[in-house]
Amino acid sequence: MTNKEVIEAFFKAENERNWNLYQQFLHPEVSWQLIDKEEKRIIGIENYMQVIKNAYSNSDAQFLCINMHVSGDGNRIATNLVNNSGVRSLDIFDFKDGMIYREYEFILD
Repeated sequence: MTNKEVIEAFFKAENERNWNLYQQFLHPEVSWQLIDKEEKRIIGIENYMQVIKNAYSNSDAQFLCINMHVSGDGNRIATNLVNNSGVRSLDIFDFKDGMIYREYEFILD
């Protein structure tokens, strides 16, 4: 599976709330930097999963990847996402060993 295919499957699992599959795409040393009105840094699969599950608690929000740019070596992917409420984000993913190692998420709205 290419890293592009990993991202596509990761997004699909998130929209389906398939958390068991979703976490399989995360590197054990994953780090997620979330930049909104405040900046948060989430480290490790367990913390990552807790934050993402809390974000979707009591929500049926879905999102769409409106474009994706893959680096020449395939180890960095930048995506523009929009959810069904119109909130947009720019997400940059770095890969290690075929898994998501770093995520930088910038909320645009």
